[in-house]
Amino acid sequence: MRETTFIDRNRTKWLSIEAQEKDNPDEVANDFIDLTSDLSYAKSHFPHSKITSYLNFLASKVYKSIFETKSKPLFKNFWKNEFPLIIGHNRKVLIISSVFFILFVILGAICSVLEVDFIDAVMGRGYVEITENNIRRGKPFDIYASEQPLKMFLTIFSNNFAVGLIIYISGALLGIGTFFHTFKNGLMVGTFLTMFFKHNLGFQAFAVIMLHGTLELMGLVLETMAGLILGLSFLFPHTLTRWQSFKKGLMESGKIFIGTFPITLLAAFIESYITRLGNTGFKNTPLIITILLLLVLVASWVFIVYYFFIYSKKLTQKVSLEEYLKSKHEI
Repeated sequence: MRETTFIDRNRTKWLSIEAQEKDNPDEVANDFIDLTSDLSYAKSHFPHSKITSYLNFLASKVYKSIFETKSKPLFKNFWKNEFPLIIGHNRKVLIISSVFFILFVILGAICSVLEVDFIDAVMGRGYVEITENNIRRGKPFDIYASEQPLKMFLTIFSNNFAVGLIIYISGALLGIGTFFHTFKNGLMVGTFLTMFFKHNLGFQAFAVIMLHGTLELMGLVLETMAGLILGLSFLFPHTLTRWQSFKKGLMESGKIFIGTFPITLLAAFIESYITRLGNTGFKNTPLIITILLLLVLVASWVFIVYYFFIYSKKLTQKVSLEEYLKSKHEI
């Protein structure tokens, strides 16, 4: 084939590849395959031609875009699209998980009021005595300043991660294990808060504890959600075979659990380094520190409400989960 014929046959394709920036990895990969084929032909038949240099440049450009497509957007797309899409398309499970957890917290509070020894039974007498002693000293939340921050951070994160993993994995027991562990943790939270309400510190306790608790408890709700999706996918396969449904549930729930990792990490950081600043309660904390703590509290709530309940819902109205995952060759 003459060089002019070779150029005429492929000119439109090359100009199109050069002009368009494609986001679809498959289209970019196909362009790269076509270009390498053309480049190979040009090197064999027109080694010293300008068209060979041009194709080499163009192939390098497409190769670079493939690398960028596979590295940069993976992390970004997970948080911007994939994770909230999975959350949004399982919105009912998220709401059910949230409602159950809140009910368990309320149950723990009610039992703590009705039964004198319930708080000691749930929290442990030693922990209760330490807290009551801190209250008498005027530092009701000093438990959050009792250890060196880094050590506290590592201990809290590893413990919360282990608890979350148990909540998630136990969902394989048809969701019963997840339900049980969520019940146990919700009961503990309700009991813990009631302990402060009994000393007229309830609202301060809620504000201080929720500095980290907003993210920490949302992580727990998401872990519950992941466990329930895992169990329900096996119980209710719908139009899929039971094995196909379970694989889909495992993929979705696994990504939800992965999504809880930075939330759990940030919650542990706040609890170890920031919550301790409010160990005396807001009334006895300097104004500038109080403002900082309130900003952290408000920011946490805004993030949780917007990202998980508003943004995820908006995203599901634009694209179905099946379409998105199919484009990524994941189901």
